[in-house]
Amino acid sequence: MQKFFKNSRDIEQNEITLDGADARHICYSLRMAEGEKIVVCDGEGTDCLCRLVRLTGDSVTAEVLERRPSDTEPPYRAVLYQALAKGDKMDYIIQKATEFGVAEIVPFESARCIARIKEGGAEKKTARWQRIAEEAAKQCGRGRIPRISAPVEFRQAVGLAASEDGRAFICYENERTRSIAEIESAAEVYSFFIGPEGGFEEEEVRFAETAGVIPVGLGNRILRCESASGFVLSCLSFMNELGGQRR
Repeated sequence: MQKFFKNSRDIEQNEITLDGADARHICYSLRMAEGEKIVVCDGEGTDCLCRLVRLTGDSVTAEVLERRPSDTEPPYRAVLYQALAKGDKMDYIIQKATEFGVAEIVPFESARCIARIKEGGAEKKTARWQRIAEEAAKQCGRGRIPRISAPVEFRQAVGLAASEDGRAFICYENERTRSIAEIESAAEVYSFFIGPEGGFEEEEVRFAETAGVIPVGLGNRILRCESASGFVLSCLSFMNELGGQRR
């Protein structure tokens, strides 16, 4: 069933109005008609099952039939600390991390980052990434839209992760003694770091470890920066949602 997002204050009444791009998508792309049903979500975990009652092309009115908690959210909060990646890789990372259930993405600059945020460009970039997260959340039926934070420096990101309750870890290709399989399941929050194309410098990893962010390996194969977060989020889902058992 098609899902759309509105602010919580806009779905408190028994009728919900969708306009702009959402209305045009319903009327012209989906060619929906009065009586058909959609889901309107507040982006904070509440879904409204609605019936379309009026469609004008630029505006759609839907009657709320039922309100219920979204059943598509993970039972934990996953925060991805992602090093800035070049080209359109960040777009891909945000889209796929949203599909895999991430709650928040914090971009950061580290020593080996090729991509850098130009002065004055952070706000525009962050707004664009937030739109990508919202579109991905619609497509995959999420009950929450992941928050995309403004980019920060690596050491600031480590401080943020270390201050969170739960488990914090940094994925490092040279870590051979601890793997992601040793991360405790059933935590309320998982905060994890993925490096840039060139990986982390050892000094950065040791700084994170000193702050309480545990270095872990992701197996015998080196993953690209644009695929590593999806791998980690899949592991967390298997451990906490899909009944994965450890040996």
